[in-house]
Amino acid sequence: MKVVISCLNSKYVHASLSPWCLLAGVREFSKNAYDIIVTESTINGDAEAFANEIINEKPDVVAFSCYIWNITKTLEICRIIKQNHACKIVLGGPEAAYRPKDILEKYEFTDFVLSGEGEWAFPDFLDNINGDLSTVAGLTYREGNEIISVTESEYKDDPPSPYGDEFFQKLGGRISYIETARGCPFSCAFCLSGRCSPLRFFDIRRVKEDIIRLSNSGTQTVKFVDRTFNANAERANEIFLFIKENYGETIPENVCFHFEIAGDILKESTLEILSSMPCGAVQLEIGVQSFNEETLKRINRKTNTEKLVQNIRKLISFNNMHIHIDLIAGLTGEDFESFRNGFDIAYSLKAHMLQMGFLKLLYGADMRENIEKYPCLFSDAPPYEVISTPWLSCDEIKMLKNCEDAVDRLYNSGRFLLTLDYLTDEVGILPFDIFNGFGNCVNGSRMRLCDYAVKLYDFFSNKCDGEILKEKILCDLLCCSASVQIPGFFKTKNPLYRKVKRYFTEEVDKHMKVAVLPSCNQVFAVNQGKEKNLHNRYEGSFYDIDELFILQRG
Repeated sequence: MKVVISCLNSKYVHASLSPWCLLAGVREFSKNAYDIIVTESTINGDAEAFANEIINEKPDVVAFSCYIWNITKTLEICRIIKQNHACKIVLGGPEAAYRPKDILEKYEFTDFVLSGEGEWAFPDFLDNINGDLSTVAGLTYREGNEIISVTESEYKDDPPSPYGDEFFQKLGGRISYIETARGCPFSCAFCLSGRCSPLRFFDIRRVKEDIIRLSNSGTQTVKFVDRTFNANAERANEIFLFIKENYGETIPENVCFHFEIAGDILKESTLEILSSMPCGAVQLEIGVQSFNEETLKRINRKTNTEKLVQNIRKLISFNNMHIHIDLIAGLTGEDFESFRNGFDIAYSLKAHMLQMGFLKLLYGADMRENIEKYPCLFSDAPPYEVISTPWLSCDEIKMLKNCEDAVDRLYNSGRFLLTLDYLTDEVGILPFDIFNGFGNCVNGSRMRLCDYAVKLYDFFSNKCDGEILKEKILCDLLCCSASVQIPGFFKTKNPLYRKVKRYFTEEVDKHMKVAVLPSCNQVFAVNQGKEKNLHNRYEGSFYDIDELFILQRG
């Protein structure tokens, strides 16, 4: 029997893990031998072309892993396949597994939905596809006019490793993923992780072996998909120490490991290890979600916000790893003013990325299944994003969307940090007011960076000293990229410029870019020949003009 296992990634740079988990499961647990290939594409690819690629394999069974980012395109591909080739189509993954009957009722071109852990369920399904389907745990299928669902099984063993030779042949240096545990100790109302299975950890020896294999595969980023990596502090410490001790030896120095952690439960022992990690070896993603204590309580999220803030500040002070924090707009009980206050707290932490997300009502999540307890209006189409709540109007959410755009373009990009510091620290504008005000002025319009910089100046110049603002924006642009074109508007004609430029490029480094700042009698110098920092910008320094040796001489 010929089987195609497939998944659509959001971008080419991502390498899906799920098809390889299924393949490993079949090879480990199936009673029969099958001719199986794994094929991947992206949601931006041509649906008909990818469908034809699968059809050309003449498969008997086609399996797809379904997520919020790919379900629409996946169903389109399934329809094309079924119209042009006789085969059985089985869907799995959270976007199918939590609504199996709905899938089979709405989409006649689908034949089966598998729920539960695929490493065991999928080989069992293949072995029984022409037999007694009622024995296949987690399977939903049609029997005449009736849709039958079989109860899922609970597994306690480790799944087989997905990292076979075929996986590494197709990885091609893309972002790779590793799973060292399943389940989550928490049960947040908006999330699925706590519902998947009881938390269990995989064999630590195999985890270490997989880390070494992935690190030497050509990938530059290894992402741990464990939902709360530090749920077991002792285990987390062991893995962090393993990476630290092997970094630069069995683990290449250019590899970065990404972890999702709960910031408030970090132990001092973990912080101590992280403080001494090689620069760039680790990046952490910390789900803050909200600073509203009542909201956190209502969505069943346990967070010690005081400890969370304290630990995030410590992590950032280490200056050796990228720290990503996120907030969610649209949560139960959080209004516009509450979100504003939480945003200002989050911004004050100075994480390298502050993600503004919007509540998504996922199939299987408590917030979707218990809408009376968590009232809101949300989109019927994936990713099922919130439209309004009793606490946030539709117009307010649209405003926050524009605010999010400004956060990404001004702060997360690393492009305008000096300007933002000036506006907050010296002018005294609250962070949220900066992003919300300017974001809604731009209203999502796309434009070149140089035009965006001019727009930024135009919006804030009447709220502060326009000359200082112009200089701050100029300095920021010099830190962005060697290819950035500086608008003539920001350039100042100063008789010292040529002398200063000649000094830095001839006496310091030929890659130096400089700006003379009359407002403070300083020079700003940037070395664009060095690596960018954790904010993805070149480091710059300020020098008092009167103290520059070259100027004192002449």
